[in-house]
Amino acid sequence: NARLPVEGPLFTGQRILDSVFPLACGGRAGMPGGFGTGKTILQETLAKWCDADVIIYVGCGERGNEMAGVLQEFPALDDPRTGRRLMERTVIIANTSNMPVSARETSIYTAVTVGEYFRDQGMRVALMADSTSRWAEALREISGRLGELPGEAGFPAYLSSRLADFYERAAHVRTLDGQLGSLTIIGAVSPPSADFSEPVTTHTKRYVRSFWALDATLAQARFYPAVHPLQSYSQDIEVLSQFWTQNGNPEWAQQRQRFLGLLEEQARLERMARIIGKDALPPRQQQVLLCAELINEAFLRQSAFSEVDRYCSAARQIAMIKLIAYFIDKSEQAVTAGVSVEDISTLDVMRRLRRMGEDIGNDELEKFDALRVALDMALAQLTRGVLSDAG
Repeated sequence: NARLPVEGPLFTGQRILDSVFPLACGGRAGMPGGFGTGKTILQETLAKWCDADVIIYVGCGERGNEMAGVLQEFPALDDPRTGRRLMERTVIIANTSNMPVSARETSIYTAVTVGEYFRDQGMRVALMADSTSRWAEALREISGRLGELPGEAGFPAYLSSRLADFYERAAHVRTLDGQLGSLTIIGAVSPPSADFSEPVTTHTKRYVRSFWALDATLAQARFYPAVHPLQSYSQDIEVLSQFWTQNGNPEWAQQRQRFLGLLEEQARLERMARIIGKDALPPRQQQVLLCAELINEAFLRQSAFSEVDRYCSAARQIAMIKLIAYFIDKSEQAVTAGVSVEDISTLDVMRRLRRMGEDIGNDELEKFDALRVALDMALAQLTRGVLSDAG
C-alpha cells in the first residue's frame, strides 16, 4: 500500500465537528471528557451518521451495562445510508472492565488490525475507541506486575510510544489493486476529574490532529454535543477548505475563524458582565454577546432527538453559516445606526433564527432565503424607526 496525504473530511453530520473542528478522512481525533460529558453518546452518533463504509466500535474496559446497551441498540438501528440494519456494517469488539487486563490491552490492537483489513479492500473505515484511558490503565497494571519502573502517574515509561504506535496506523492509502481506502481513528479519553493535564490526555494531544474537548458544564446545561469551542482545535483546516469550496462556500475558513473569535470575545465579556452587569456594557459589546449566543444556540447546539436536526448535510451547514454571518454584519450596521440591541433581540425573526436547525430540513434550503428576507425587513424597519425619531 502507498500512504497518501489526507483529502476530504470524515463527514459526520454534526455541525460543531464538520464546520468548526473537522476531521480528515484517514485522520486522528482525540475526544477527552470527564464522567457524564457524553463521550459514548457522541461516538454512537458518529457511528450512525458518519460517511464511512465500515464502523469498528471497540469498548475497551467499559462498564458492562454500557457495552450491553451498545449490543442491544446497534442491531435495532436503521442505517440512514442503506436503509438496512446499522449492525450490517459495524464490527463491535466488546471488552468489559471485569475481563482480564491482557484482553483489555489486546482489544485496541485487534480493532485497528480489523480496520486495516477492511481499509486494504478500498473501504472508508472509522474506528471508535472507547476508551483509551482504560487501555492505558491496563498497560499500567501489566507493567506493575512485570516490575517495570513506573513513569508519570504510575503509567509505564513507554505509554507515549504505545499511543503513537496506535494513532499512526490511521491513514489514507492507495491499495495494491489501485483503490483508495482509509482508516480514521477517534479515541475517547476519560481523564480522572476531567483533568486534561493527566498523562493519557497530554500524550494523546501530541498525536491527534483534531481535539474535541468535552465540557462538564455544557453537558450539565443539556448542551449537545458538549464540545468546548475554546478548548478544542483542528489542524486540518487548510486541507479541508477545498471540500467546502467545492460545496459552494470558499469563505468557510474565514467564517469559522470569525465565529471562534466572537466566542472568545463572549467569554471575556461575560467575565466583565458578571462584575458590572450586562446592561452597563456598550451597545457594540452587547451586540457581540447576542451574536455569540446565536452561534451557540442556532449552530453549535444540535438535537440528537430531533428527526430534522440529528443529521445536518453540508449544504444545510453552509446555508446556516452564511445566514448567521449575514446577521452578524446586518446587526452590526443596525447598532451603528443607533438601534438598541434589546430591540434586535426581541424581534420575532430571532426566534426563527434560533430554531432554524430544528425547523428547516436538509431538503428545504429555500426556507433559509425566506428567513434572510424576513431578517432584512425586520432590521430595516428598526433602523428606519430610529432614523425617523432622530430626524
